[in-house]
Amino acid sequence: MQIDHLLLLQISLPCWWAMLLACILPFLLGLLLGSLLWRKSKSGSNTTYGAAGITADRDQAITRASELEKELMDIRYKLEESDKLKLEFRDKLATSDANTAGWRAKFEVLSAAGAGAAGVAAGAMLSADEIQALQAKLADCESKYEVLMSRSLGVDVESGGINYSAIFQTDNLQIVEGIGPKVNELLAKSGIVTWADLAAKQPEEIKPILEEAGSAYRMMDPTSWPRQAQLANEGKWAELVEFQKFLDTGRENTGDFANPSKAEQMALGILGFSINPEDLKIVEGIGPKIEELLKAGGINNWTELSTSTVERLKEILTEAGERFRLANPSTWSKQAQLASEGKWQELKDYQDFLTAGNEPV
Repeated sequence: MQIDHLLLLQISLPCWWAMLLACILPFLLGLLLGSLLWRKSKSGSNTTYGAAGITADRDQAITRASELEKELMDIRYKLEESDKLKLEFRDKLATSDANTAGWRAKFEVLSAAGAGAAGVAAGAMLSADEIQALQAKLADCESKYEVLMSRSLGVDVESGGINYSAIFQTDNLQIVEGIGPKVNELLAKSGIVTWADLAAKQPEEIKPILEEAGSAYRMMDPTSWPRQAQLANEGKWAELVEFQKFLDTGRENTGDFANPSKAEQMALGILGFSINPEDLKIVEGIGPKIEELLKAGGINNWTELSTSTVERLKEILTEAGERFRLANPSTWSKQAQLASEGKWQELKDYQDFLTAGNEPV
């Protein structure tokens, strides 16, 4: 059986083909329509999701940029402090070299005089013990003049044995943790010249000054600056030192760890006291050569020296030869303990009591 006309098309098809097309065409049309509607719905959903995602990414980028700017500001501040300390140490090194030359000249005179005295002693038939005692005193001269040179500015009875008021001028705002040379200059131009000026300000009055100076200063936190300046202005140095130990670039740190006090570090550097716990020469009686011997023997810092027995110290000196065998290390551990505990006044008083590093008989 043939059908001559199908869907107005002049096509001759068998009957079963006509029935098949009649069933498939509606299905295909429905499938096509459904696909179009699904794609439209999907496109709208993606558009909404994409806008939200872009907004979230933008907010995260802004937050991260702010964090990076803050970190950059901290790095710049620390770099300024490092450059300042480098210049200070260069000046100290030049002064130290000049002082060393002068002291060495005096030491040579003392050595020559000592050699003559030893010859006189031998001619006078002094005992071997008396001659050795004289040689020991001469051997101590080198370490003695180095210690005296390092303490040329002295200390006083104030916090930690340091006379901060005699060391720092009241217009030195850089003793405040968080303030470097450039910020010091910036505040001075705004009329904040002394500790008293800074102590009288509120953090909200300082922030606009920093914001106007640019992005490098905008992220600084001056919250603790007036408090630090007030303690310095009132001469409460012990409180200032303790307060600064729990600051991080001027901000109170969130941990339970302590940082070195900026005011204390600056003062010790100016005084000539070593702030390096591995500098054993701060101990009266220890010079560069003996320091090398102690470190070769495993005693590398104040704490290790403070726990070393006199017997161990004598053993190291004896092994080094005749020149060092006569040195008396009986007070070295105590001096190192005072230094490691930051008891600068006690250390000064004790060293003033000593003679060539030894307790008077």
